Amino acid sequence: MKLLLACFAVALAYSMAAQERSFKTEIRVVQVPVTVTDAKGANVDGLKARDFQVTDDGAMRETALDTFGTGMAPISLVIAIQTSGISKPALSKVRRIGGMIVPLVIGRRGEAALVTFDDEVNWHLNFTGNTDAIQKAVRGLESTEGPRASMQARMLDAVIDASDLMKERRGRRVLMLISESKDRGSHAHLEQAVQAVERQGVEVFAATYSASGTTWIADPDDLPPPSGTDYLAVFTELFRLGKMNHALALTQATGGRDYSFLRERGIEKAIEALGVDVHSQYILSFPQQKDAAKGMHEIEVSMPNRKDVRIRARRAYWAD
Repeated sequence: MKLLLACFAVALAYSMAAQERSFKTEIRVVQVPVTVTDAKGANVDGLKARDFQVTDDGAMRETALDTFGTGMAPISLVIAIQTSGISKPALSKVRRIGGMIVPLVIGRRGEAALVTFDDEVNWHLNFTGNTDAIQKAVRGLESTEGPRASMQARMLDAVIDASDLMKERRGRRVLMLISESKDRGSHAHLEQAVQAVERQGVEVFAATYSASGTTWIADPDDLPPPSGTDYLAVFTELFRLGKMNHALALTQATGGRDYSFLRERGIEKAIEALGVDVHSQYILSFPQQKDAAKGMHEIEVSMPNRKDVRIRARRAYWAD
C-alpha cells in the first residue's frame, strides 16, 4: 500500500509539473482586427483567410480568420469621456448615448466600463453588461469646474489606465474616446500611450470635437506607412509639426477610426458607426513565435489580389 501511495504521489507531482510547464509555455495568439472597405467606403463582405496576407516584422504569418457571424469573442469596451469645463457643451450631448452601448456596440455577451478625465482620471463604472447601469453612469456625468480642471484633459493618462484595466480581459478589447482630439496635461507622452494600447491589443476609436473651434487635420499622405519605418517616431514628429492629433494617432496605430461631431445627432451617429465598424471587422490571428524578440513588432496586412479596397488594421503588437 505504501509503495502504491508513493507511486501515486510521484505520478501526481509529475502531472502537476507537466501542467505547470504547459501553462508557462502556452503560445500567445496575436489578434488583428481588420476593416476592409471599397472605393465608396462601404464594408466589403465575404472575404476568406486566403484573401489576406499578414507579415510580422516582415516575415509572412499563416493566419486564421474569424468574423462576427461566426460568433467571435465578446467585446470589452472602455468608454473614456472628457469632463473638463471646456467640454461642457459637448458633454450635454454625450449624456444621451448610454442606452446605445449594449444594443449597438458590445452586444449581449460584451461588457463596458466608464472612465472620465480632466485634471484627474476617475473611474465611474467597472465592466458590466447591464444597460441600465451603463446608461445611468453616462447620464450622471458632470463637467468639472475650477481653473485647472476647466482646461486640462489627461487623455493619454486615461488611455494608459484603460489599457492596464483591460490586460486581464478575454476576447476583444476596444477603447472609445469621447473628447477633444488633443491631450491637455497628461504625465504620459504619446509614445507611451501608443505602446500601452499595442501591448494590450486594444483597438481605439474616437468621437472627437473641437472645444475651441480649431480644426486639427491630418492629410492621408502625412500618415506613416504601414511598415519600413519607426511609426511611433513618425507620429511624434507629425504632432510636433501640428499635422497630427493625439486621438487620430491612437486610432491609426490600432486600426480604429475617428468620428468627429458637433451636434447631438452627431455623437449618436458616431456610436452607430462604431457599432457597424466593430461588428463588420475581420479578426485575423496568428501565433506569436516562440523565439520572438521582445518589444514591439510591426504588422502589415495586405490583399495582393484586391487593389480596389482600403484596409484598416492595427500596426503592431508587443512581445513580452
